[in-house]
Amino acid sequence: MKKTTSTSIPLYITFLFMICLFILIGNAYSSYQNLEKLKANNDWMEHNWSVKDKLKDINLLIMDSESSLRGYFMSGNEVYMRPWEIARGKLESDFRELDKLLQDNPSQIKNLAELRKLYDSKARVFEHGLATYKEFGLTGIIELAKVGEGRDVMDEIRLLDIIMEKEENEALAARRQLSYTEYQDALFFGTATNAIALLVLILFYRLIYRSFYKQRGIENALKTANDNLESTVLKRTEQLSVLSHHLLNVSEKEKAKLARELHDEMGSNLTAISMDISVVTEKLKDKEPELAKQLQRTKRALLDTVDLKRRIIEDLRPSMLDNLGLSASIQHYCEEVTAIAGIAYAADITEDFDTIDPAWSIALFRITQESLNNVVKYAKATEVKISLKRTEQGLWLQVLDNGIGIQTDAISKPKTHGILGMRERALLLGGSFSVKSGPNNRGTVTETFIPFKEQ
Repeated sequence: MKKTTSTSIPLYITFLFMICLFILIGNAYSSYQNLEKLKANNDWMEHNWSVKDKLKDINLLIMDSESSLRGYFMSGNEVYMRPWEIARGKLESDFRELDKLLQDNPSQIKNLAELRKLYDSKARVFEHGLATYKEFGLTGIIELAKVGEGRDVMDEIRLLDIIMEKEENEALAARRQLSYTEYQDALFFGTATNAIALLVLILFYRLIYRSFYKQRGIENALKTANDNLESTVLKRTEQLSVLSHHLLNVSEKEKAKLARELHDEMGSNLTAISMDISVVTEKLKDKEPELAKQLQRTKRALLDTVDLKRRIIEDLRPSMLDNLGLSASIQHYCEEVTAIAGIAYAADITEDFDTIDPAWSIALFRITQESLNNVVKYAKATEVKISLKRTEQGLWLQVLDNGIGIQTDAISKPKTHGILGMRERALLLGGSFSVKSGPNNRGTVTETFIPFKEQ
């Protein structure tokens, strides 16, 4: 019976996650509310200080005005009138601002209205004093002073200012008390939240701790299994590599054997047949001209067959590879194929490479052969360049064309482009093979590198 493994998250982990989520949301909401309350308290305190500052400004302006008028009465210099003139405009704006600041406080609005009346009364006293001074001079002012006109008004203004400032102080004290209470509540809530969060974190730590060691055990088991698997795969890869190398060698030997048999046996037979046809044709030329012509056509077909045989032999095992070496074989093959395909050909091969291992020669020739066939079949190129060079590390072969290029996914289709076979030949000799786009993303370039064996 097949065992089914559940991949769902355990319920207790989901439960703990939801608790953490709610704690975080609650903490965030609480912090937001506390910040809003703190902002409201700061705004309220600024409002209280603004009211108190305006009350002090009004009281100071009235006192400055009274002092300046006394200086004017004593000296007669109109410079002393300047503070009173400034105060009249400034007091109007201060009263308007106070009215806006106190619009939510009916008690203070009432006190402000009373203060405004007292200011108007005091202003009338100032105006009356100025008129008396202009008409009777300092004597009239002295008489007014004896009467004590305006003294009670100033006392009432000071008293009312003290009352309004006291109410603001009381409101400020109440706000501070409320803020302290809210702070105590926030502190309690925050402490409780942090305690719960700490408990949840401890639970998570224990779960993660247990899960870590459980996972470590699973990883160790997997590592052991992977090591065993890698060892098995490595052995199988080595076996497949040896088998592949053996099959390639067998294939090349069979091709060489078949090429020799075709050359020796079939070649001699075809030559004999050609000679016989030539003799018979010569004898029938005068007596049976029609038969002679037919035999000549047969001889031409036979010669075409001989040429086909030669090409098959060259494909199976290039005779030039054994007789003239790798460089000449590559150049001869490339010249023939590009001439038939109508492609311009250039070679950059500066050595004969006569001393290299025969297995290297056949591998490099086959890779060149397959690469050039792909250029002719798929690249739609007009030029191809073959480079074969010796470096300090090994032999380097490159086939470069100016065709349409190769798609990235085409590299994974070895059956279509013979890439797998070329790569396998290079790997069996300890080398590397790569296919990529040419310079400026034009054409395709195949590169093969086979390193020299260490002595």
